[in-house]
Amino acid sequence: MRYVLAALCCLVALASRAQAAGACDPWLRKTVRATGAYLPAEEAYSRPFVFALNLDCNGKQERVTVQRPTGNLPVCQSGRPVEVVGKLTWSKSLFDSHYEINDPAQVTCR
Repeated sequence: MRYVLAALCCLVALASRAQAAGACDPWLRKTVRATGAYLPAEEAYSRPFVFALNLDCNGKQERVTVQRPTGNLPVCQSGRPVEVVGKLTWSKSLFDSHYEINDPAQVTCR
């Protein structure tokens, strides 16, 4: 019984962590023009499909994943500014949660 209770407490803690968002919450589910440092995917073959950027949200840096399943995203120089226009969403899973922009309307290397 003690193990079941411990497991239940652990799951509740993880679930609540997955529901907690971050500093960019005021812009969730809205189309945003986000500019931040370009962070390429580790695997070179996936860079036209996905990258991340560090976005300043009310003084706090938040990582935003940008992805397009069909590819055709520009590959910018690592650390250089990139501008993305798209809908900001919160992706949550049991172990990790983060901001995303899927199928952005525009991506421009600066």
